[in-house]
Amino acid sequence: MVLRRGQGPQDVTARTPVYAVEMPNTAAATGTNWSAYATTVDQIERDTGYDFLNRIPVGVQAVIEARERSSL
Repeated sequence: MVLRRGQGPQDVTARTPVYAVEMPNTAAATGTNWSAYATTVDQIERDTGYDFLNRIPVGVQAVIEARERSSL
């Protein structure tokens, strides 16, 4: 999630950029651009069992967790 210094959960909106990347912890990832491993926060939550962004309002959370990736 991209926030400015001093911003927190209360500043997150459905338009807040978020980057979700799931890379293998092997040498196979060496030399591969990180964008090849872009995914959604939802997918990482399913794979790990963790609930990321749980301090964000549920409606906003649903939008940004499902987003494939943001652009700078």
